[in-house]
Amino acid sequence: MPIEFRELSYVYSKDMPYAYKALKEINLEIEEGKINAIIGETGSGKSTLVQHLNALLLPSEGELEIAGYTIRANEKTKGLKYLRKKVGLVFQFSEYQLFEETILKDVSFGPKNFGVSEEEAIIKAKEALKLVGIDESMYEKSPLDLSGGQKRRVAIAGILAMEPEIIVLDEPTAGLDPKGSKEMIGLFSKLNKEMHKTIILVTHDNEVVYNYADNVILLSHGEIVLNKDAREFFDDKELLDRLHILKPQIVELKELLNAKGYKIGNEVRDIKALAKAIKEIKKHE
Repeated sequence: MPIEFRELSYVYSKDMPYAYKALKEINLEIEEGKINAIIGETGSGKSTLVQHLNALLLPSEGELEIAGYTIRANEKTKGLKYLRKKVGLVFQFSEYQLFEETILKDVSFGPKNFGVSEEEAIIKAKEALKLVGIDESMYEKSPLDLSGGQKRRVAIAGILAMEPEIIVLDEPTAGLDPKGSKEMIGLFSKLNKEMHKTIILVTHDNEVVYNYADNVILLSHGEIVLNKDAREFFDDKELLDRLHILKPQIVELKELLNAKGYKIGNEVRDIKALAKAIKEIKKHE
């Protein structure tokens, strides 16, 4: 069953003179079991949209269906605590999610909050910390003493320890170096492929979208511009140009080569495949 927004709008400071409509009659289906990337310029409504997914924000108008819950404007929805177990959200600024004395206590807090014994919560926390690359020697450190990238990893571990069905990440590679970014996105790709987790990520990094996403959702000024298969999206040169989308390096390189007379097809999706295609072309010249 897809995650479905139906005519959903959200207004900040509703009924105030400075009210601002951040989302406008959103109709959207997000595929479960996929990696879904939400892109758009700063201020387009991306973070506002994903904060509805575990009811941190509630619709001003319309409704949302997710993980067996229907959340409607002006109606109280029961069981939202357990929705937040099913739908884990990692904020763009991860330090907002860190508050315990030690890393281990912080990551084990979520499972304990949902009734897991302290012993089992610690086991889940250690497994999650290992997944995100936090060494055991750091477990007793304060999470507030960590670097930005380490804070991001600990915040993600806190979500993973609760074993959510849907993982929502707002700028997941913020604060990470290229190696750390690749490792982190690789982790979520693995969780999607091997454990069938639905991944929803907000990102400005089109390299990440190109290499990992199944679907692309583009927002602009609080409205859905498109919801499209990622491969079809990046293969459509005219669409990318019209929407002023920053192209991934491999897409730009293929365009340059095609302009020089090389016929590089859409099936070429990475540097290795590109090098092989050029080698074949040269062989037949």
